[in-house]
Parts: sequence; C-alpha cells; structure tokens
Amino acid sequence: MSFLGFTGLINTATCIFLGIFVLLQNRRNIQNISYFVLNFFVALYSFGYFFWQFSSDATTAVAWFKILTVGIILLNNAYLFFVFVFVNILQTRKKLLVSCLFINIVFIALNFGNLLYTNLVPRYNLGFWPVPTRFFGIYLLFWFWQCLYGFYWLLKGEKAAEGRRKQQIRYFKVAAIIGFLGGATNWPMWYNIYIPPYTNILISFYIGIVAYAIVRHQLLDIEVIIRRAVVFAGLFAAIYGVFAFFTFLTQDIFQGITGGNRWFALIPSIFIITIALRPLESFLVNVTDKYLFQKKYDYKELLRAFADDVLSVMDLKKILNETINTLINTLRIENCGILLLNKDKNIYELTASKGIKNKNLTFDRESLLISYLERSKMHLEKNKHLQQMDDKGTIKEDMKKLETELVLPLVLHDSLIGAITLGRKKSGEPYTQDDLDILIPLSRSEAVAISNAQVMDDLSKTQAEAAQREKMAVIGTLASGINHEICNPLGIARGQCEVFLLNAKDGLYEKRSKEEQVYEAMRIMEKVIKETDRATAITKKLSSFAKPGTGDINEDVNIEQEVDEVNTLVGHELKLEKIDFVKEIPRNLTNIRADRKQIQEIFFNLIRNAGQAINERGRITVRAREEDKKVVIDIEDTGHGISEDRLGQIFNPFYTTKAPGKGTGLGLFIVKQVIQRNRGNISVKSKVGEGTTFTLEFPQPQYLKI
Repeated sequence: MSFLGFTGLINTATCIFLGIFVLLQNRRNIQNISYFVLNFFVALYSFGYFFWQFSSDATTAVAWFKILTVGIILLNNAYLFFVFVFVNILQTRKKLLVSCLFINIVFIALNFGNLLYTNLVPRYNLGFWPVPTRFFGIYLLFWFWQCLYGFYWLLKGEKAAEGRRKQQIRYFKVAAIIGFLGGATNWPMWYNIYIPPYTNILISFYIGIVAYAIVRHQLLDIEVIIRRAVVFAGLFAAIYGVFAFFTFLTQDIFQGITGGNRWFALIPSIFIITIALRPLESFLVNVTDKYLFQKKYDYKELLRAFADDVLSVMDLKKILNETINTLINTLRIENCGILLLNKDKNIYELTASKGIKNKNLTFDRESLLISYLERSKMHLEKNKHLQQMDDKGTIKEDMKKLETELVLPLVLHDSLIGAITLGRKKSGEPYTQDDLDILIPLSRSEAVAISNAQVMDDLSKTQAEAAQREKMAVIGTLASGINHEICNPLGIARGQCEVFLLNAKDGLYEKRSKEEQVYEAMRIMEKVIKETDRATAITKKLSSFAKPGTGDINEDVNIEQEVDEVNTLVGHELKLEKIDFVKEIPRNLTNIRADRKQIQEIFFNLIRNAGQAINERGRITVRAREEDKKVVIDIEDTGHGISEDRLGQIFNPFYTTKAPGKGTGLGLFIVKQVIQRNRGNISVKSKVGEGTTFTLEFPQPQYLKI
C-alpha cells in the first residue's frame, strides 16, 4: 500500500513543478496554459490518490477518493484541451470541448452524490476500493472514448506535421499512451479483479517524457529558461560544494594559525571559486548545449548550407527566405530580417523577415542607423558599439524596432544595398568574434547573390514588357486581318435590317396581320442579335488577348480550349494564305497548371510563326498527348524549315530567320522564357524543305512539385 501511495506523491510533485514552471514562462500562451491545466488535474488526482492510499478507515478514504475522482474526471477534459491546442484544431472543436466538460460536470455531481460507487471496502491489502454502480460503467465508456479521441487527433497531427513538430507530437503521443496505461490499471480493482495497479507510477514516466520533449525538442519554446536554470543549478552546486569542502578541510589548520578566526578559513575557497567560476560556467554551457540543445553550430555546416541553399539560387524572394531560414536554424536566433534599398522610393524596406513583429518597417537615408552603415560599411553590435556613440539613443530605437542585436551591412561596389539584422541568440549568449569572422564574409557573398537576383528580376520584367510590346504590335496586324470576320456578321445584320425597312416602305407588309408583321420583325431581330454576338465575341477575344497574364502559374488550363482561342484570332489569316489548320487533341487530355494567358500567347506565337514559314499552300498540325507523366504538345508546319547551323540559335535574343524588318528576333526567345516560367520545356526539330516541329512539355498536375 505504501508503494502505491508514494507513486501518487511523486506524480503530484512532478506535475505541480512542471505545470507552474511552464506557465510562468508565458502566462498568455494558450499552449502553456493548456499544459498547466492538464498537469494541475493530474496532480489533483495524484494528490487524492496519495492520501486515499494512506487512509486508515473507510470514512477518511471516501473523502479523499471523492477528490481523486474529480481529478480523474477533469484530467481527460484537460487532455483534450491540450491536444486540440497542440494540433491547432481548438477553434473548430470548442463546442465539443464544452460539451465534454458539461458531461464531466454531471459525472462529478454523481460522484459527490454517491451514485458512481456505493461504498469503499478493503481489498487484497491494497487499501479501500469502491464498489461501482451502473452510472460508473457509463462513465468508464466515456473515459475511454475521450482517451481514444484525443489519441486519434495526435495521430492525425503527427501525420500532417513535419520536422521538429512531428517529433514533438510523437513524444507526446508516446507519453499519453504510457500515462493512460498507468492510470487504466486502477480500473480492474473497482470490479474486484486482482490486478495490483503498481503501474500507476507510469504517470510519472509520462511526465518525464513530456519534460524530456520540452528540453530536447523545445516542446513549449522555453529552451533558454531551462538552459539557464541548468547552468545556474550547476554553478550553485559547484560553489556550495567548493565552500563546504574547503571549509571542512582547512578550518582546523587555518583556525590554528589565525587564532580561531573562521572568516580567514574561507580565503582558499573564495580564491579557488574566483579562478574556476568562468571556466566552470563555460563547461556547463557546453555540456548543456551538447546533451540538451546542441547549440554550438558548425561553421563548416553554415558555409555549406549557405552555399547550397542561398548562393546557388537566382530568385530574389527565394534567396531572402533561404538566407533567413539558414541563419535562424544554424545560429539558433530568435529572429532575422533583411533590409533592401528600394531605388524608386530611395528608402530601405524590411523586405523579408521571420520573428520580427512589425513586418512593414522602412528607413530613409537620413536614419542614423542607415547613415552609420553607409558611412562606415561596418557591422553594428548593440551591446558593443552603441556604448561608444553620442547618438546611440536614436540608433538604439531603430535597432529596437528591428528587434536586432547585430546588423550586417550588405555592401556592393562601395554602395549599401541593404542589411541583415540578427536577433538575440536563444542561448542568451552575445555574438563572439568567431561569429563575426564567419558572418561578415557571408554578408558580402549575400550582397553579390542579391544583386545578381535583382538583375535577373529586372531582366524578367524587361522580357515581359518586350513580349507585351511585340504582342501589341501583332494586335494591330490582327485587327486588320480579322476585319473580314467582324464585317461579315455586321454586314449580314445590316442587310437584314435594310431588307425589312425596304419591304415596309414598299408596302409589302400592309396585307399581313399585325401578328405576322411582329413575327417577321422578331425573326430579323434574332438574326441581327446572333450576328452581332459573333462580332462581339471576336472583338472580346482580341481585347482579352491584348491583356497581359496574371502571373498565376497554377491556373487550370485546357489545351484544346486555348488552341481554339488562338485559331479564332489567326484562322482568317491562315485561310487567306491557303493554309489548313489541323487539330489532333484528345477530348480527355489532362489539363495543365500554368498561367492561362501566357499559354495562349505561346500558342499564338508558335502557330503564327508556323504560318509565316509556309510560302504557299501548306498545313499546320497541333497534336497533344500524355506520356512519361507529362502533357506533350507538337506544333508542326510544312514550311521551308530551318537549317541545322541556325537551329541552335533560334532561341537566342534578337536572332531571326525572317527578312530584315520583318521581325525583332525576340519572339522565340520570349516564348522559351515564358514556357520555363510555367515549368515547361521546349525543343525543336526541323528539316529544310520539309518543315519544323516545336515540342512543348508540361508536367501533369499530379506529378507537379509546387
């Protein structure tokens, strides 16, 4: 009996300590609050369990048993609360949580009304155990349901999570299994089944696993506090031990020399502590880092990660995000941001950040922080350089806004293009010279990478503008080309109206009834509407084609539909040139994910180019198929073809096979850029005198990595 009682005492102490400790770190954080609530009710159950096991009579046992039963009933509600917060579903499960609480309150009322069990009787020398009622059987089913439902969401959350979060959920899942197995072993004794609940101690293992997850996998983001607590406890124990040892060892010797003065006997202790304090602190920090947090980062790892994930990228947004993630994960800092110069506005903007509350910070060139960086081209450390400045107050305010401890300038060709801001280390340590020796060269490389990405970004914009200009130039040609397509329906509509008016003027409708006249008028109006709709549709398509794409490369694009749209625009021109247009596209062809307008522009350029490559009668064939997880489109013409020596140059900018003045040489270059932007590829085959085939390949959506 005493063993079971002491398991309750151990469980109570560990739960109360951890619950309060976590809550005090962040009393507003819902995760910390839910953890405290869970531990509180486990502690309440364990506290009642301890005194119930040590009760010497049935009356006292009943009183404590009612308390532990309240803990049992409510800890499941607290468990669901913690799980819902932990896997981010609290908002959608609030009503369910409240409903469970209401049901559990009903069971608490039954507990105090002596309706869950009739009385307590001694069993197998293991204390006083209850005799359950039918109501308890209902509660037991509800208890198991709550356990399984919370566990179901842990499994679902683990499956959806990645990285550290997956590890955190996995640890809590294991802890929950162990904890509930420990608690469930008490139920058989209620039914007079001799299975001693010695595994009740597993509840302490549950608490221990959660504690380990907090320390080892930053379960509740209190890593720094734990680290400092460990270091402080180690220092305190070491100092106390040194004092005690030398006081005991030397007091007789020194008291004899100093005439019994005990204060002089402490001199060796003070001397040794003074010498050993700093090395001892460093040792404890290193041990804590190594076995708990592994804080010390590998400079080689930082260089490798930076080279692989940052310097090899040409997309500006990706460079900024990869830089921030690499620095935060490797240096283990609380936040990181990158300021970049906006040349149009002549200000420095917080372009990318993580962990900084204000995402819209801007600084003009008059800012003392920017002025210092532009003038000195040197890094700025909050705890070091600000002490030496007269205007440190204003700069300190700027650094406070950025929540930064260290600012690294991004300098290119002696010009400040931006800055990297690094927040406080989670370990609480300052930035060292070793840190600066690696971070300063990295900031120089970062400046080059950002500059290159900006050049590429500007080039992409220039290409887009050039493509739009070329398209607008083509629109003018198209407008005259499809004039016939528009004039035809309008001419028919006009003719129908003129015939009606002439017939009316000549009196041809006088002998007809009003119903017949109205019918004739309606028939003509319907035809006029139909023909004007035809003309309107053509002008709408022309207008739509003139607009630039949205830039959204994840639209659902139907290949056949876009080919038909293009054919509406160029079809008349092809007919005039006596060129047949053949479409061989399966009805069930998979749609691709791309910018619909840009795909339309690609087809327009290639089909129109194909038409211009045919001197006399010929044929353009557009085929599509699915193969090797891709949608493949061939645009084939029977034109004059391209010689092999020119074939490798046709995608180069300003290269054209057309006669002087007939083309800019940007069409195919832009087509290739746009296709690649939409995650596709283009290739070409050609034979002089026989024709050319352009092949486009786009990944099928189910195999697309977005």
